[in-house]
Amino acid sequence: MKQPDLILFAHEPRPGRVKTRLMPHRSPEQAAEIAAFMLRATVERATSSWPGEIFLYCAPDTGHPLFHGLAREFGVHLAAQQGAEPCERMLNALRAHTARGRGGAGVLCCDVPHCNGEFLDQANEWLVRGLNVLGPTDDGGYYFLGLQQARPELFDGVRRDSPALLREILERAQRHGIYFEMLPALRDVDAPEDLWLVAQKYAPLRQFL
Repeated sequence: MKQPDLILFAHEPRPGRVKTRLMPHRSPEQAAEIAAFMLRATVERATSSWPGEIFLYCAPDTGHPLFHGLAREFGVHLAAQQGAEPCERMLNALRAHTARGRGGAGVLCCDVPHCNGEFLDQANEWLVRGLNVLGPTDDGGYYFLGLQQARPELFDGVRRDSPALLREILERAQRHGIYFEMLPALRDVDAPEDLWLVAQKYAPLRQFL
């Protein structure tokens, strides 16, 4: 039985371009360092827990040295994100990995380094069984999305940064007869308060407090 692919989405950790909501409490360089740390931690966790192939989808392209270092060290495949908007880029990636009868695929965001292996095991099990999967975040978004087929009707016109993102996706899913299994909720690390709260339970982040 073919294992589902896992897609990781990441932006290159350049100062002033990533984790801007951590500023001005953190300098652009510190915010980029935190983003790089979370990316590496996510890749390490994914490769130790996910039995299928893992693809790191990079923005704006695959050129950053960290991406190539992670590919060499962990054996992940690199690809460039394609599309104008975050939801479009995610759907394009899912379309590539669910097409031609290859089975379901999952997308994991790189701002939940505390996502544990049990969550990924459960997501993989559901995808193998032909089910769709959502992992909600505390701020109304999601950190994991697993689909058997790319379903643009879930996301057309939806802003990835909308505080009602998860609710709108679930409402659309209900209208179109799409059902999700739900993973436990996690807090994603975007703002200073997220960093502090997650670090209380995930010790590796305490170095950045």
